[in-house]
Amino acid sequence: MAFIIEMIFRDAGDVRRSIHVAHRDYWKRLADQGVLIGGGLVGDGTAAMLLCQASDEQAVRELIRADPYIRSHVIAELRVRQWHVLMGVPQVERPEPALVRPRDGQAVDSIDHDPLTPHERRIALMMLEGKTNRQIAEHFSVSTRAVELHITRIYRKLEIGRRAQLAAAMSWGQGQRSYL
Repeated sequence: MAFIIEMIFRDAGDVRRSIHVAHRDYWKRLADQGVLIGGGLVGDGTAAMLLCQASDEQAVRELIRADPYIRSHVIAELRVRQWHVLMGVPQVERPEPALVRPRDGQAVDSIDHDPLTPHERRIALMMLEGKTNRQIAEHFSVSTRAVELHITRIYRKLEIGRRAQLAAAMSWGQGQRSYL
């Protein structure tokens, strides 16, 4: 199962670099083991968000207890929620999806996703690695506008609205990480 972990700092200015480095190294080890799917600091630096895989919430809480941020008491608020990987949003009760009948008469689920093209998958993987639109554009020798158009198509196909949802929508951690 996938879980989202939100850590809100007491005072982001009090987070010493050594604690931040220890936190990053701790979760990097877990990423190498396939536990951490993605995450990082929230834009203004007042919080951190992590997406990880574990057997249950208790296992996630055990991982969190060893986090240097938690051990250093710099976290004011902590939230752990199960993440519904297929849709990229926290799991909530949803009505049954509407069924449509294509011309061949077989019922199909209306929320089927178009698969990403290999090029879109490469761009998405670069986004997950933290590359900016400009860095992606430079890598492929195209304009940033071309990259933005690809990202829009990726979001539409995966039915997401922002980068923070991309890892869950792609089930990051289950496949290739190379975009070369």
